[in-house]
Amino acid sequence: MSALTPEALLADYLALADDSCVAVLPHVLRITAELDIADVLAADTMTVEDIATATDADTEALYRLLRALVSVGVLLEDPTRSFRLTETGHRLRADAPDSVRESVLNADSQRAWLHGIETIRSGRSVFDSVHGGDFFGHKNSDGDADRAFLRRMRERTGRLYGQFSATPDWRQSDVVMDIGGGDGFMLERILREADHVKGILFDRPSVIDMVGKAEHIRSLGERCRLEKGDFFEALPSGADTHMLCSVLHDWTDSQVITILRNSRKALRDGGRLLIVEMLVPENHEWHPSRWSDIGMMVLTGGRERTAKEFTTLLDESGFTLSDVTPIPNSYFSVLEAK
Repeated sequence: MSALTPEALLADYLALADDSCVAVLPHVLRITAELDIADVLAADTMTVEDIATATDADTEALYRLLRALVSVGVLLEDPTRSFRLTETGHRLRADAPDSVRESVLNADSQRAWLHGIETIRSGRSVFDSVHGGDFFGHKNSDGDADRAFLRRMRERTGRLYGQFSATPDWRQSDVVMDIGGGDGFMLERILREADHVKGILFDRPSVIDMVGKAEHIRSLGERCRLEKGDFFEALPSGADTHMLCSVLHDWTDSQVITILRNSRKALRDGGRLLIVEMLVPENHEWHPSRWSDIGMMVLTGGRERTAKEFTTLLDESGFTLSDVTPIPNSYFSVLEAK
């Protein structure tokens, strides 16, 4: 967390906007990630010529990009026009524990944001008008976009709420179903930590088809069952614990109620539902949930919610909120409902 107040950060932002840095920076970071510059420099100091050869880039054009990255603390340069990563720069590596590489590569969302004003005027997501299909429909029809989305969600899960796997008491669970669980990153962690638990990974058919042959899933053997479907239609039975990790914020209130009611129908009697989301505070202090809320509105039509709003949705769906536990070192919380 920066020591600067939000007001001071905004003042700096507006000052930088005057010389184009903040307009250009997202694109520079995306190009840097596309060229794999941080991965090329992972362990070495290299000359601009060697970096250009490794990334198939024009030497002088690349140098101008690299010196701009030096000015914002991504790289360090020595007098021989050689460069190395800073601590911040390492976060652009694909294998960094706190990597943001997949997030800065997210060109689909960047294109949609150019039309964000349409959402404020209409109250509806603009993703469809930009990409010819809603957010998840676009993923279903474009394999490259779907794979990129799965990589981004895996990176985001580990970085933003990776300690969730150690937060609930898994002794209460026999079979855990991860609803909308992507490539199974979180479910795998849970099954590794709680060796008595079996898992069900449920997601869209295109997702399950992609991850079914992944080594981290195959290594779990019969402990992990894969199920494909549509959670607006029905969910498979057999689990005593359902997980919805950063899923419900993608959807409107009426859609969330449909998902929760289908969870209630499929859940074993006496079972529990674990929801992992950021909670919008009741006060007016800065919190990332307020900004994620705008992102959900523009990209998916969903929203971030307060604890009270979740309580209302759960009540309408046949659940009772029993506990809210902040995840350590995270802005996310676990809402447990029975």
